[in-house]
Amino acid sequence: MNIQAINQAAQGAASQVSPGKGMTRDDFLKLLIAQLQNQDPLKPLDNQEFAAQLATFNSLDQLIGINQKLDGMQSQQLALGQLGAASLIGKEIVADGNQVNLVAGGPASIHYGLGAVAARVAISIRDGQGNLVRVLQAGSQSAGEQSAVWDGKDAAGRTLPAGAYTVQVNAFNAAGERVAATSRTRGFVTGVSLGGDELLLEIGAIKIPVSAVKGIL
Repeated sequence: MNIQAINQAAQGAASQVSPGKGMTRDDFLKLLIAQLQNQDPLKPLDNQEFAAQLATFNSLDQLIGINQKLDGMQSQQLALGQLGAASLIGKEIVADGNQVNLVAGGPASIHYGLGAVAARVAISIRDGQGNLVRVLQAGSQSAGEQSAVWDGKDAAGRTLPAGAYTVQVNAFNAAGERVAATSRTRGFVTGVSLGGDELLLEIGAIKIPVSAVKGIL
């Protein structure tokens, strides 16, 4: 067998493989045909080796078929997920998150959970650029789920534009030690969108992964 000729032919066929997509059945056939065309007539390809390559091709073909079926199933599951998520439009949900949606001319409710009794709770609110716009002092609160109302104004009393704002809850006990605080995102679902491979629920300007939803109220 002319090894050099086979290698050159194989390299030529391999150079036609689409980068980043892996080897397809057509790419494998090109390599196999190149090998057959360039074999030494006096030393033809060994039957066992040829059978092994055909078995490899058969396995490759089956894997491609399985992959195509899985892609189809994933698309169907995504479509079903979109239909299911669409049924949440108009319903109030609570999810893990640290954002609050401010509507024009209206206040916004900020929700969070405290791991223990807090003597002092301060809620920092930042705009989309990360600028601190307001700090709410919630005073002392008990452990469990809590909420605070933000009037939608900054520290100078100016009404802020509607949109998504980030909140950070800082809680401390009587000794000044930090108390565990977990922010929640809560509101009525206004739409559904797709972010990458995951469905997103929209609460105004906020987008929440379906996997982050903790309950439907």
